[in-house]
Amino acid sequence: MFDLNGYLVLEGAIDSADLEAMNQWIDDQWHYVKQPNDAVGNSRWIGRVETQNYGGQDGVNFQNIVDGGDVFEKLIDHPAWIDLVRKYVAENNGLSIYENFLNVRGPGGHLYIHSGGHFPRQYFTFRHHNTSEWMVGQINVLMALEDIGPGDGGTVLIPGSHKVTETHPRLEVEGKKVGNLNDGRLAQTALGMQEMHLKAGDALFFTDAVTHGSSERTNEGYRRSVVYRYSPRHFRPRFNIEQSDDLLKRLTPDRRRILEPIPIRRP
Repeated sequence: MFDLNGYLVLEGAIDSADLEAMNQWIDDQWHYVKQPNDAVGNSRWIGRVETQNYGGQDGVNFQNIVDGGDVFEKLIDHPAWIDLVRKYVAENNGLSIYENFLNVRGPGGHLYIHSGGHFPRQYFTFRHHNTSEWMVGQINVLMALEDIGPGDGGTVLIPGSHKVTETHPRLEVEGKKVGNLNDGRLAQTALGMQEMHLKAGDALFFTDAVTHGSSERTNEGYRRSVVYRYSPRHFRPRFNIEQSDDLLKRLTPDRRRILEPIPIRRP
């Protein structure tokens, strides 16, 4: 079904103790949710975790959340999905985490439509070779920290769109294909979109090549999720934040190889 649709729902992937720990981390940092930038508009830092967003409607991203505590370290090679990641990314290409973040998004928040097999990007690769090896350029694992149901601003996607050649009508501008479009229209109104509802602890496992976005949150409260994005080791981390020495010392060898797949060389 992952091959066909481009996504899977991994039910009950995260246990209640880890959910509680991650939600407690958010509660403890709530002032950053309310005020993610400083007085002149710069991002703020919690150790090596950085606040970031794309203009407000997407909420607050806590980038490099892996350095936020041991509960986030466990997600690097979490048993609920790491074997699937290794299968589809093809570990003979090496494995890395392109981006890892925690997102908190309030009423009115959403994320515009983007991605799709029509657009040529390396991390949209989705191939299977005759050697029985897969080569998927990027896999996203989105973890629901609370239930995400109708009105909660869930992820929307178009099943099978990672394999399309025709351009989605919302991703064509003046006859040219585009990979994303923030045109003010809500992603859930785009042709073919399906809203994904998750229970707390579920994980949505999907190729980044699937056309997707997030529906508008119309309910009170905030959507809480964590996203880890896996790629071959040749993909440089998106924000290239240097990990703390304390984190690197704590990591198991396997986790360090994923988080730092190309070791830094110094004289």
